[in-house]
Amino acid sequence: MRPNRADLAGALALAVLVMLGGCGAESAAPAPQPRRVSITATQVATRPVEVLEESVGYIDTQTAPLVAAEVAGRLVEVRVDVGQPVKAGEVLARIEAVDYENELRSASAEVGRLTALVDNQRRVVERYRSLGRSGFVSETALDEAEAQLKALTEQLATAQARRDIAARGVSKTAVLAPVDGVIQQRLVSKGTYVGNGQALFEIATRALLRVHLPLPETVLGRVQVGQTVYLATPSAPGQRVTGKVTELRPRVSAGSRAGEAIVELRNPGDWAPGASVVGQVVLARRESVVVPAVSVVLRPAGQVAYRLDGDTARQVKVQVGERLGSELEVLSGLEAGARIAVDGAAYLSDGAAVKLREQGS
Repeated sequence: MRPNRADLAGALALAVLVMLGGCGAESAAPAPQPRRVSITATQVATRPVEVLEESVGYIDTQTAPLVAAEVAGRLVEVRVDVGQPVKAGEVLARIEAVDYENELRSASAEVGRLTALVDNQRRVVERYRSLGRSGFVSETALDEAEAQLKALTEQLATAQARRDIAARGVSKTAVLAPVDGVIQQRLVSKGTYVGNGQALFEIATRALLRVHLPLPETVLGRVQVGQTVYLATPSAPGQRVTGKVTELRPRVSAGSRAGEAIVELRNPGDWAPGASVVGQVVLARRESVVVPAVSVVLRPAGQVAYRLDGDTARQVKVQVGERLGSELEVLSGLEAGARIAVDGAAYLSDGAAVKLREQGS
């Protein structure tokens, strides 16, 4: 039996209704949850911040005496060279002493001769005085004897002074270090004839140091005497010294446009004159918001951080100040107590859903 037209139409209508019902069931399915970005978070806090200006300079010595010859003569020995440490009183060089020794022997002989004459004349005067009291010697003879004793005594004093000068000349043929230090310059060699007062060596003392820190012209106006400076030198690794600016030299040249901050201090150990030094001048101290550097990211709006509002991240534009190692100073945009995203902040956008995870996981 063949189906009639009415039966076919009914079956078709039923099929359409079934299909429409299926589509309605699919459209009623729940919407998928938004993807959450896994982050760590921290609470914003404030702490003291130092504004530092770093400079690479050099170490000098506060005292660098020039050792000069105190007598003239030919150098017969030079015992030290540049860079050699010396102690106060150590012999640096010797000047030929033969002439000074001969002069000392001659002066000593003259002192001996005059000493004998004075002693003899003193005995004569004493005898004349004794005889004069008995009337055997005239007053004139006694006066002449006393005048001769006085003259001989004065000659002896002069001879003794010459002997002392000659002895000093002999001693000064040995050139001695006046202070502990290091030979900075050697200006002569063995065999050189040197004059009295001629410079022979320069000694850099290590006890008192002077640090020179060049600073740009724009910074000099913010530096004052008495400001704190942190110092470190490659010659003493791991040692950090705190000093004070003791002098400013605003000698701005057309070439460098920089002046100098001077820091004077006692040698904290084995710091060597001439070595390089890294100085950090504390320009200012203030209480500021400090956050991890990774929590601040660059967006088209500028530098931003993401403040957490429940499980949603809200973009906040910030102004940063000093970089403090792995942290940043924030001058505006965040206040103490706010919670911000740290790890994962680079993957966030304004209004993003977040999921907190433990630090280090």
